[in-house]
Amino acid sequence: MIVRYPELGELVMELTRIAQEEITHFGQVVERIHARGWVLGPERKDDYVNELMQFVRKDGSREERLVDRLLFSAMIEARSCERFKMLSEQVDDAELRAFYRDLMISEAGHYTTFIGFARMYGREVDVDHRWKDFLAYEAVVVARYGKAPTMHG
Repeated sequence: MIVRYPELGELVMELTRIAQEEITHFGQVVERIHARGWVLGPERKDDYVNELMQFVRKDGSREERLVDRLLFSAMIEARSCERFKMLSEQVDDAELRAFYRDLMISEAGHYTTFIGFARMYGREVDVDHRWKDFLAYEAVVVARYGKAPTMHG
């Protein structure tokens, strides 16, 4: 989005901050992996994310495409927030519980940031209606995964 919408200064600045925060979190995860004597594995295909991405408009106005990308990002962040909340409540390791809680708070902030930008830059788009469309589409996607205890990402 930074490259596609460089003229949106506030968006560019905030996305830059989020990217820096995310790479810091990644580094913290890698440190924890190594501290336990493990090795970071290869990235795996994320069917959930790929299926959600199919819902993002490739046509329509530039504004509609931006709103969709922002809502897609909000969805990913919201689900990450939920995942970290669950982990922070279930894991036995106190240090990891605190780490996951911090990540949950961060992801919640990112979710609200993306929703806020969608509303700010989607003046000609019914953002709330489009968000409901995203949620409905996601419900269909998630229903196909069954009830196995898995997490995306």
